[in-house]
Amino acid sequence: MVKINRQLLIAALALALSIVLTACGGARNRTIEIGGAVQAVYTPPETYADHRTQQQTLRVDGGTIAYTDHGTGPAIVLLHGVPTSSWMYRKLIPLLQSDMRVITIDFLGYGSSDKPAGGADVYGEGAQAVRVHDLLDHLGVGEHALLMHDMGGLVAWEMLRTQPDAISHLVVLNTIVTPSGFNHPDIKPGAVTRQLVKAYTGQLTSVAILQNTFSSLGLTGEHTLSEAECFGYVAPMREGSDDALYSFFTEINEDMMTRLDSNDHMMAEFSGETVVVWGAKDDILTVDQVPVLQRRLNIPDENIHILEDTAHFVAEERPEIIAREVLALLGKGSGQASRRLLDQKPG
Repeated sequence: MVKINRQLLIAALALALSIVLTACGGARNRTIEIGGAVQAVYTPPETYADHRTQQQTLRVDGGTIAYTDHGTGPAIVLLHGVPTSSWMYRKLIPLLQSDMRVITIDFLGYGSSDKPAGGADVYGEGAQAVRVHDLLDHLGVGEHALLMHDMGGLVAWEMLRTQPDAISHLVVLNTIVTPSGFNHPDIKPGAVTRQLVKAYTGQLTSVAILQNTFSSLGLTGEHTLSEAECFGYVAPMREGSDDALYSFFTEINEDMMTRLDSNDHMMAEFSGETVVVWGAKDDILTVDQVPVLQRRLNIPDENIHILEDTAHFVAEERPEIIAREVLALLGKGSGQASRRLLDQKPG
């Protein structure tokens, strides 16, 4: 496991802030309203404002959360990671909604959801999982599939622990599974980590640090973000995600590793089917996690898809492959677009 000390963290931050930006260079703060007329169909957004107006809100313990709910059929819930939001799934929702009810949620502290002050009691995976359950109860959703990415995996494992009978299938993108192969930085509570958080949320630095995150860790060379796409990640971070980020960064510790190791028995009891779509060029959540995941969930080889030319943000680079595997997993694909996806060979 790679350990990054504070000096290296500061150096990396300084490097990120020195980057000359192109894709996100013109991003600025704007006021964006949440929600409009409820739409049965999610329209692919050209801007973050387009996405936000298609969200709805629900008051839960801790604040108000934003979500999307589109399409009909078996339900699938898409769980995002850090430092992202449901905006990451804007390309995937349209590919699934003809055959499925697709629900995304902005975890409290991220995206369009409220961003209250608090620590692990507010932003831990247990508290976030309860809010997802509350949303699904509000929407009248019983059995559902879960798709997860990055930190969303921590919430998914908690949901699997607390309400396993409600989850029919799992779709696992690059996520947090086990200490082995999770090359996390050794980030300690304190002023240095607060500086890192401010780099993500600050008016002058958020564009640079997000762009560096995508370019150095998450996207392969042929994929870049447009200014509008980058703004969709930057804008909600600037609205006060400081405490949520600080809580997440400082909770990556030995207690978390112990909890991950304790998931063996719980995951072995899951009787549903799982598919994995994993970007092989991810240096943080590496492919070394996949064999552990496969053993714990008893996943057949044909349901493991390692994308050699893809990095951490799989949903940005290869949404069509994810959609194809989701539709195949749930036995869907009635529409013309869905059939084309199912006919595609693995990438």
